[in-house]
Amino acid sequence: MGKSYFILCEWTIIISMALASALINTYLPIKNITEYFGAPGPAAGMALFGGLIFVLWISLTRQITGKKYSGIITSIIIASFCLFIHPWYGVVEPFWFSLYGIVGLGCMGLIIELMSRSYWWGVVGGGLGNLCCLVITWLAIGFHTHIWVSTEAASFLVLGAIVSGSVGVLIAQVVSRMVWAGQSN
Repeated sequence: MGKSYFILCEWTIIISMALASALINTYLPIKNITEYFGAPGPAAGMALFGGLIFVLWISLTRQITGKKYSGIITSIIIASFCLFIHPWYGVVEPFWFSLYGIVGLGCMGLIIELMSRSYWWGVVGGGLGNLCCLVITWLAIGFHTHIWVSTEAASFLVLGAIVSGSVGVLIAQVVSRMVWAGQSN
């Protein structure tokens, strides 16, 4: 029998990071926060906080393990945990709507993974990954619920998604350096 690509410690990191992300997504009242500040939706929470909810954890896993595909695997596990807790954006018709969550987060993980080769490309990748997931979610919500983001709000939320995703990677880079520094002592 072949050896696993990830060792037990790396699987523990992947699952722990994915679980942390899913729990933050589930239990932090992001929708209430965005509504309180008047941020227009749909998916304003993902746009403005996706960097802290998703990107940070995917990027952190990739940086700590240092292994290819760990970002993609983490993003798919995040989607799985989130969908185990509740349907994607609460939409239950069509029954397969939650597949958009897997596709959106999977694309986020893929972009973060592909662009994580250098410091600044990683930062850009976080912003683009968050934006990609947001656009997939907007299209899914629009086509199936007929709730579309307004043109005025879209510009603000696109910029917010890029900034939020980039900040998520920057935080992950700082945390991973602290983890590596702690291990060398």
